[in-house]
Amino acid sequence: MVGIRPLALGLLMVPVLGLAACSGGDSTSAAGSAGSGEKSPRPSPVLPSFKGKTLDAVSGELQRSWPAYTRAFKALPDGHLFDGESYSSTWVVCTQVEDPQGKKVELGFLPPQVPCPPDGRVTTWPVVPDFVGKTGTDAKQAALRLGFPLVSSQPIVTEGYDDSSHLERTVCTQAPPAGQSMRQHYGTTLSLRVADSKGSCTP
Repeated sequence: MVGIRPLALGLLMVPVLGLAACSGGDSTSAAGSAGSGEKSPRPSPVLPSFKGKTLDAVSGELQRSWPAYTRAFKALPDGHLFDGESYSSTWVVCTQVEDPQGKKVELGFLPPQVPCPPDGRVTTWPVVPDFVGKTGTDAKQAALRLGFPLVSSQPIVTEGYDDSSHLERTVCTQAPPAGQSMRQHYGTTLSLRVADSKGSCTP
């Protein structure tokens, strides 16, 4: 009986080892199946980042180097799409969403006076300043920097001539009025009425 025990023990170990081998093979196969079930990675962007560039610069670059790409320009934050109106030529790219397979890109723009927020949304917009009491020249320069592409001005009283010299006079009234949000006035005209030649704002 003593001589039989090692043999019996050896016979018992053979099935155990075989089971372990089979078990290991199934594990590897399952891992391979799990790996094959993973989603294929999204295609990498083809276009470089245009963030920080103006609409004019991006339009030209896309037309020259990626003419096959369909472009969509979006004004932030209201989201309306536009085709590149003249007032927006200096607007800056803040967001960029590309579909490499469909050859499409959507670019979100903001006026240069409004910093690009991290999430592409603007919650605080500048307001129209109070230009009354300033000279027409100072008001015009400030308005152009703020986002008014055009500034019209005329004396409160027409005195038979109209030249740029009246811009040296004091602003009497303005439209749009001070305090309104620039969100609704970018790309519009600031209209000024300045004092007459005697410095009076009374018609």
